[in-house]
Amino acid sequence: MTRTIETAVDRYMTTVDRAVREPDALKQLEAVFAPKATVRFGELPPVTGLADITEFYRNLYSDMADTKHVWTTTVLDEGTIEVSFIAAWRAADGRLGSQSGIEHVTVDADGLITELQVLISKNDGA
Repeated sequence: MTRTIETAVDRYMTTVDRAVREPDALKQLEAVFAPKATVRFGELPPVTGLADITEFYRNLYSDMADTKHVWTTTVLDEGTIEVSFIAAWRAADGRLGSQSGIEHVTVDADGLITELQVLISKNDGA
């Protein structure tokens, strides 16, 4: 089944938001990322492969109690999807935080993410 690029980004964002409250939701990343996808998150080392990406997100969100992303997408001339996002969260200890940034996403013919690069703009708190 072919999926649209907007749907790939929507599935990604809603899955990671849900996984904060329901860690088993990370299993759904297999419907979001291609098996050999790469995630580049800010200055952190790249993570490649579905199993490592799943573990990366499990660790990234392990101390959060809730999170919510809002985003818009633009398809750039070369086909890359540019995602502008704002995320707000509550840590397990009650601290609040927010972050905004840009993501560059590429998808394959099946609508699965093959590369996701997160460029962090601003981090406020937690």
